[in-house]
Order: sequence, then structure tokens, then C-alpha cells
Amino acid sequence: MDQTISEELINKIRSYVRQHHSKIEAANYYGLSYDVVLFYTKDITLKSRTKDVDYSGIYGKSLNLLIELIQNGYVFPPKNYTIKHYIKLKTYFPNIRRIKIHGKMIYFFDDKSKVAFKALIEVLNKKVMSYQELKQIEMIFNAKLKIVEHTTYIGKKLGGKKQ
Repeated sequence: MDQTISEELINKIRSYVRQHHSKIEAANYYGLSYDVVLFYTKDITLKSRTKDVDYSGIYGKSLNLLIELIQNGYVFPPKNYTIKHYIKLKTYFPNIRRIKIHGKMIYFFDDKSKVAFKALIEVLNKKVMSYQELKQIEMIFNAKLKIVEHTTYIGKKLGGKKQ
């Protein structure tokens, strides 16, 4: 590179880059080419101004979802919550699942699938539900219900025996 640049100028360039977070501005300010500034400041890594704040972690709406998830084992996210909140939680908690049935979205932990299943059935509030539909939802949640529990959701006795 250019050997005529003094040590004092190099220190000024490096200082300017650290203060202003821009190698391009330093090149323009000192009237040097961008390549020269890059050469003398290659060991200085700069963060983007928009990324100075550490955005890793769970915060905001994702944190609200997580709090309710921990309390209940499941959560019905409001309409203004998007898939990015689920993805944020999924990166930190891979055992979170998301299911949408009949227009109702539910997030839940794998080990709380039976609780989430029961909560979803109650929220759906369908007056008539067939046995096949109940079994399909049960299969999606991977939750096995007893026949007695089926009767509470279907409203009739199963197994062919009449009372």
C-alpha cells in the first residue's frame, strides 16, 4: 500500500473510525482512498449502528407469550401476534409446538399436549363434534383420551352400548 502515510495520520484514521463507526467517512474526511483506510483499519470490526443494541433473547410480545406458556402450558396468541414470535420462542425452546384448527391458533409445550388439547376443544365450543373429528384432533396433539373423556366432548356414549 501507500508507504508515505505517516504513523500520526494512521492513528488519526483509526481514531476517527472508532468514533464515527465508518471507514467510508474516514476515507472521505482525510481525502484517502477507501482501500487505504481498509488496509490500516482491517483489525477494527465495526457494528452496524442499527445493530448496536443486542436483540438476542426473548422480549416484548414473545416474552408475554412465554410467560403465559409457562403458567398454563399453552397459549392462544392474539391476532396481532405473528409467526416471528413463535419462531423466536422455538429457537430457545425447541419443544414448543404450534397448531391451528378451525381458525384457532395454539402454542403449547410437547409435554402439555393433553392440557392444550382439552383447552382447544373447550375454546372451539362446537356443539356437534363427530368422533372422527375428535380422533383426528387427538392424533394431531398426540394425546390419548379415555373413552369416558370422549363422551364429555361428543355428548353421547361410545362403544355401542346404550344407557
